[in-house]
Amino acid sequence: MGDSKALPILGGVMLVLLLPLIIVLALIIGFLSGMDSAAAQCTTTSSTDSSFAWPTDKHEIDEDWSDPDSEGNSHSGVDFEVNEGSKVYAAADGKVTSISGNTVVIQHDQNVETHTKYFHDIKVKAGDQVKRGQQIGTSGSGTEGAPGLSGAHVHFELWVDQKNDGKLVNTKLEENPFGDAAKPGSDGGSCCANGDLSGANNQQKAFNFFVQNGFTKEQAAGIVGNMISESSVEPGRKEGTNPGTVTNPSDVVEFSGGWGIVQWTPAGKMIKPSRQAGVDDATIASLAYQLDFLRKQLLGQGPLPEKAAGDATKAAKTVEDAAIAFGGHFERFAGYENPNNPRYAERKANARHVFDTFAGSAPAQGPGDSSGCGAGSGNIAEVAKNLAWPEDGHDGTDASLAKPEYRDALKKYNDPGGYLAYTDCGRFVSTVMHMSGADPKYPAVSTDVQFDYLQSSGKYDGWHGEPPGGMKPGDILNGPGHTYLYVGPWGKGNGYNAAAGSLGDHVPEAGHLYGVGGQFWVFRLKSAPQAKS
Repeated sequence: MGDSKALPILGGVMLVLLLPLIIVLALIIGFLSGMDSAAAQCTTTSSTDSSFAWPTDKHEIDEDWSDPDSEGNSHSGVDFEVNEGSKVYAAADGKVTSISGNTVVIQHDQNVETHTKYFHDIKVKAGDQVKRGQQIGTSGSGTEGAPGLSGAHVHFELWVDQKNDGKLVNTKLEENPFGDAAKPGSDGGSCCANGDLSGANNQQKAFNFFVQNGFTKEQAAGIVGNMISESSVEPGRKEGTNPGTVTNPSDVVEFSGGWGIVQWTPAGKMIKPSRQAGVDDATIASLAYQLDFLRKQLLGQGPLPEKAAGDATKAAKTVEDAAIAFGGHFERFAGYENPNNPRYAERKANARHVFDTFAGSAPAQGPGDSSGCGAGSGNIAEVAKNLAWPEDGHDGTDASLAKPEYRDALKKYNDPGGYLAYTDCGRFVSTVMHMSGADPKYPAVSTDVQFDYLQSSGKYDGWHGEPPGGMKPGDILNGPGHTYLYVGPWGKGNGYNAAAGSLGDHVPEAGHLYGVGGQFWVFRLKSAPQAKS
């Protein structure tokens, strides 16, 4: 693949003033990032074609800038609706200049600042130097006047010295500075294959994905190290193009060369069977879809099985061995038969960089089947969203109606042979608690038994009403004859914020919070286990 080109630094103030603002910012941030051909292969930033890294793991703006309307209502910034406690990241390299109230101000250049607001916890202090994509805290809640959001969300502003007079002003950008928006087909639910991947950039997202799906940290690093060499982990990368160049499936489907994160060759080899399965091009071009397509290949599933490559990679014990195994058995680049091929040295170096950068914050290793996303992570809400459908309407009791991830999880972590097992509300909650590792001793069935356990085990706080500070993702609701989970906003609209099964009625699916303080008590685990490093 071609080398990236270092971005030039503008020397004259007048030239800067003549350029459109978004170009100026791209140049400034490119300078700060110091991108060169070496950094393009082992960068810890997100994509090289965006001015800023996304400030949250949600790569979609929920409320954009709004100029004053006829009644004077406006919104000066952008909002990201994320669950309270979600990670918040620095948008670019810079220095924390102030932490005032609930706002973190980072100076990226004398002429550029970012202001991020509404934190639950702040992990930096004034004077700290931060890197693009570095976590600076966790998200909280706040109230903005309409049309701004209220409740759990992050507010982000860009302040720029537009007139070069030393006065920074809150500035509207005419286009998204964070790179590609979320792809259609992503429902914001699962952390696996639907777009809600965890990580500050594509490298970390891919690394975490494979760890959560059964690979060791060493093996995941070996896979991602190869991806860096192949595509810089860019799902729209066409062979022969520079990093940051996005080519859509429709423009490459008949291309004889490689395309995508692992450079499927020819490109249509992966695109055509995906289209035949009813997948739209926007989804095919997404990182989440391509990671899951590759996962299935390595399991020996799907239209392009590569089980031998998967087995060889899973047999590797070290980072370097994994890089060689995946490169030789899956990528099969020219000269792969020679273990001294310099391409292996490059891929091993990439893999070591990935491991050293991300292993310490990796999630717990999953079991390696379709139930694996979030297994052992302690994250109750994310596991629930992986196992439940992201919309309602899945009525009936047959196992075939349940999400495949839930069918696998029920067999692995509970008893699928119980009475109307796939619709049993208590069985769904207990399966989530077992799979996540949050509480392996949670009673397998019976809402009454579970209620007694929640009150008497000493592991949970309980309230007959909304908890102080409001609901939090992972809260368990239990009342006479029913139990369900609060997961925070998710799914395909309609205000969904809960997940539940209903005995004899429907399999686990998205729902709405109800009955708090009436029928239902709210229980919250005091200390969920942390992912092992």
